[in-house]
This record gives sequence, C-alpha cells and structure tokens, in this order.
Amino acid sequence: MLKKILAIVGTTTVLLAVGFTGYVWWLLQPRPEPRPLPAGIISATTPDGQALLVGAEASADYPLLAGSFEPQSLKSFCGVASGAMVLSALGRDVTQGSFFTGDARRMRSRLRVTLGGMTLTDLAELLRAHGARVSIHHADAFTVEQFRAVVSQNLSRPDDFLLVNYQREVLGQKRVGHISPLAAYDRDADLVLVMDTASHHYPHSWVPLERLHAAMATTDSTSGEKRGYLEVTGLEEPPHP
Repeated sequence: MLKKILAIVGTTTVLLAVGFTGYVWWLLQPRPEPRPLPAGIISATTPDGQALLVGAEASADYPLLAGSFEPQSLKSFCGVASGAMVLSALGRDVTQGSFFTGDARRMRSRLRVTLGGMTLTDLAELLRAHGARVSIHHADAFTVEQFRAVVSQNLSRPDDFLLVNYQREVLGQKRVGHISPLAAYDRDADLVLVMDTASHHYPHSWVPLERLHAAMATTDSTSGEKRGYLEVTGLEEPPHP
C-alpha cells in the first residue's frame, strides 16, 4: 500500500513539475501585442520611414542585417537574437537555437539568460566565445557627439556592426532594458534605425540619436554599470565546439 502511495505521489510531483515548467515557458513566449510608437519615433514601415532609409547617408549594414533578421524567440532573448543576427551577417551559421554552444554556454547558460536576460558585458563575452572581435562602450565613457561620430562611421562601412543596450522608458516606451542592432543613420534628420528584435511589440524604428544616447546613459540594475553599445568589427577565429 505504501509503495502505491509513494508511486502516486512521485508521479503527481513529476506531472506538477512538468506542468509548472511548461507554464513558465508559456509565459516567456512573445505574443503579438503591437504598441504605439511615441512621438518623434518613426516606424520604418511607413512612407516616411522608407524614405529615410532610401536617403540615409549611412546604411551599409542594413542589407546584411535585414537578411539575417529574426525576432527574439523569448521575452528575455533580445541579446541572443541581436547576437545571432550579427554573427549570421558576418557569415557564421548561428541562430537563437544554436547560440548556446561550447564556450558560449560556459559564459552564460541558456537557462540563466531565459530567466534573467543578460548585460552588455555578458553579450560581449558570448559573442567573443563565437570568435567575434568586440569592444564594449559604456555610456559614461562617451559623449553624444562621440557616439554620433561612431554611428556615422560604422554604419557607412559593411561588415562591422553596432548593438545598443538602452532603457526603453527614456524613449517613451514601456520600462525595460533592451538590446538591438543599429542598421542605418540619416545625418540630416539625426535619426538612427533601430532594428528592434521585439517585433511582437515594435517595428524597426527611426529614433533621434540624442534620445537613444540618453536611453543608453542609464544604469543596468543587474551590473550596476551604465548601458551603452558594442562594436563588432569582424571574426578572428572559428568558434569552439
């Protein structure tokens, strides 16, 4: 009788654990929920947004990023989606599903990122584990003028990329830290095209450069450091198996 009770309890515990895990996973799945863009931010899908892309003086990265774009597969995977997109644009066969392999998994596991996201430094280390050359720039170390110069130069060249980490609230969006690549820059309008990985909420959008800089100049509560950007300048070695 006792064995039967223990077997029932054990089976029930397993079913509850599986059910709870499935429920948590369901909560983490992005769901289509379009949100309005704040004033001053222009959707790339509108006629004005498309005209900006056609006239942008610095848009060398756009074709490769557009060709490798994939929206984040989990609510916490903005960094994973951004990293996989840039690696793919550089020629690596990497997706969000294959991102946590070898050294990358040892740097920060898929489970930790799923439950807690990642910092700018975490993403830099994960990209380096895939053989990428990456430099980290926290917003307390550069001015808006310096950032403007980097954006203008980088987005005028193919095969190097900028990933920005910013606080959405400063842009007038819901309060949450976020990571996405930059794809183009219009100097006359001083607008940058953020290729937003959270496409279930927001389209790719043209954002005033100064507002983006202010959104980066916020403190990440996990690391205690300012947000900022990564510059990925290519690949230096094959990834570890």
